[in-house]
Amino acid sequence: MDEPAWLEKTRGYIDLGMLDEAWEEINHLPADKRSSAIAQEMRIIIELDRGRLDEALALSEVLVDLHPENHAGFIQGAYCLHALERTGEAIEHLQSGPVSLQDEPVYFYNLGCYELALGKPQAALSWLQQSFEMDPCSKRRALKDPDLEELRTLIKGFEA
Repeated sequence: MDEPAWLEKTRGYIDLGMLDEAWEEINHLPADKRSSAIAQEMRIIIELDRGRLDEALALSEVLVDLHPENHAGFIQGAYCLHALERTGEAIEHLQSGPVSLQDEPVYFYNLGCYELALGKPQAALSWLQQSFEMDPCSKRRALKDPDLEELRTLIKGFEA
């Protein structure tokens, strides 16, 4: 399915670092489209790119409230909480999402990162293994992820 023109333009602006223009592209949408899940998700990405974690977290909460079936509100919200050094809350938030969230390799990958940040390497490895089994690209990403540095040797030994 083709993406709407506004979404292509918004993503293009984000890729170019033209965050004000991306935000304005969303603001020019009709009200029903401005409140759509994808528009909310784009706003979160813009705020994350601006380094405005509190604003991105607030937008993630709105996305969860308006579109609880949408995974991005849970994934991005948990990321914001972790980045704000509220990692225990990040795990709770991520795990409070719909069961269908467990179809996403990033769900398990992020849980692995968060558990490691809390000093639980065995739990982290267990979550990461699930991510690697679902998506072998997750393992390649993990081998380069500075947040997973201390597990790098163990990760290399995982089959994926």
